[in-house]
Amino acid sequence: MIYAKRVLIGLCIVGTMAVSVSAAQGATLKWLILNSSKTTATELKAALFAWKDSEHLTLDGEVSGLKVAVTCAGIPNFKFNGLNLEVGGKLTEGGKVIFTGCKVYKQAPLKEEYKCTVRSFIEKVGTIESNELKGKLELVESELLAKIEPIAGIGPLAEIWFEGPECVLPEVNRVRGVVYVKDEEATKHQREHLISASPSTALYIGGHSAKQLEVTKLLGSIGVELGGAHAGLDWAVLDTP
Repeated sequence: MIYAKRVLIGLCIVGTMAVSVSAAQGATLKWLILNSSKTTATELKAALFAWKDSEHLTLDGEVSGLKVAVTCAGIPNFKFNGLNLEVGGKLTEGGKVIFTGCKVYKQAPLKEEYKCTVRSFIEKVGTIESNELKGKLELVESELLAKIEPIAGIGPLAEIWFEGPECVLPEVNRVRGVVYVKDEEATKHQREHLISASPSTALYIGGHSAKQLEVTKLLGSIGVELGGAHAGLDWAVLDTP
């Protein structure tokens, strides 16, 4: 992943890893972590830590024929809960992502706020927590990406509640589909990586339709590095025979 401009995103969740098809086909994709002396790269389980890159993270879409931009601008506006790199190029099954400082607007960024509060069902106002997720590295149309989906298969990625006496939006809104995360420098060992949603991402709010898949987007980017015992170490995605 990488350093980059500090501006805008949305929901989320973790590699276009710029690797050619010929390099990745037939290989085993792994998260490889360099030791502190940068002499040995090892496949290990390691905690992930997210830091704010974009000023806003936004889920752009439409509910009941109304345009919505659920924008989260808390500090931090995005964090992981129980999400680790796992052996075999996977992410922890059951891990979650949490967004804070969330409000709902008619369009991004921050234009015409609806008179609605935003939250997940059991969370405080302004906080959205995803459902339990799973993830793995995959090659998609010649690009190496990280695929993020609900652990329950067809279940929602997240549930967003809009509330308030003057709120014109439906109360309960389920976000479904799959997120493909890209990283332009996935194969380069470095401490911090910058990730965002790939165009291969396919999301919809409420009912599945071609229009929903077209209008529902994740906007922005986040920085990711290793935490816990591996904090400060360089890491990358590599293919091995």
